[in-house]
Amino acid sequence: MDIVVSANNGETVLILPILPENMPELIETWNNSTFDSINGEINLIGTKGLRTVTLQSFFPINKNYSFQRPGSQKDGWKYVAFFQKYADLRVPIRMVFLDDMQELSNMAYTIEKFTSQINRRKDINYMVELKEYRFVKVKEVE
Repeated sequence: MDIVVSANNGETVLILPILPENMPELIETWNNSTFDSINGEINLIGTKGLRTVTLQSFFPINKNYSFQRPGSQKDGWKYVAFFQKYADLRVPIRMVFLDDMQELSNMAYTIEKFTSQINRRKDINYMVELKEYRFVKVKEVE
């Protein structure tokens, strides 16, 4: 499996070098609401909420691990710069999950939180929280 992140319609494309220990869980919510009526509690079905996903792993710093994904960068600072740059620019990123080149998920996300820390192996542990980004479609009125 590969996880590919990109921004600005492919201006920057990166393959995450080390897959998370557990593949990320895609969390889906619905904006249902309940209220009390004279007949008891009622649950109204709401609209679909924004999906969220959290990735946690590490970026190697100038190392090649045997389990590192082919085509990925060995300079982990490039990944840190990617997440920081597009969060600062307020530009959504795209994340694609591929399994044997079959696309499992392809969605735009905003970066909600990004943390990084140098570990004992002198690599970069990271955690990134992402939230689905829906492109707004505006109708032209004549």
